[in-house]
Amino acid sequence: MTALRVETVDEKTVRLAGIAPLMADCLQRLGDILGQRDTPAARQRLIPTPSTDDSINAEWERFVTPDLRHLFVSAGETVLQDLTAMQADPHDPKCFRVAFPAAHINAWMSAINQARLILSEQHHVTEQDMNRQGLDLKRTTDIPLIRINLLGWILGVLIQYGDRAGTVG
Repeated sequence: MTALRVETVDEKTVRLAGIAPLMADCLQRLGDILGQRDTPAARQRLIPTPSTDDSINAEWERFVTPDLRHLFVSAGETVLQDLTAMQADPHDPKCFRVAFPAAHINAWMSAINQARLILSEQHHVTEQDMNRQGLDLKRTTDIPLIRINLLGWILGVLIQYGDRAGTVG
């Protein structure tokens, strides 16, 4: 079995390869998941208020939140555009791969992290849930946890690559 990995294609392009079908499904669902970012619970999770002081929170909402939201939306749009190039991996027909500009690594990390936070908020995932073993696709209650974990795996691979390549920042 091919392991999930990020490969350098050339000095401006990377490729996420070894994407198992279940991971590919998670990535294909990013648009739907990220589309939930403005629900009250997801919004609070993504952009929490910084204080118990209402005046500070009002200023935060007025001056900071719009820019943060714009950055989140932009990252999601970038990744969704990149994902249109996902295809079967000719070296491993059971897996997929997608090439994208190396400059998009941070957008990928942002969008995947957003999706994980949104899923965890939508499904009221607790720390205890995240530590559960023996997750099963046949149990519908486990599916969000499996998606969160798979997206976390992809995120971890991207972070490791970005650290080695010096592109995270």
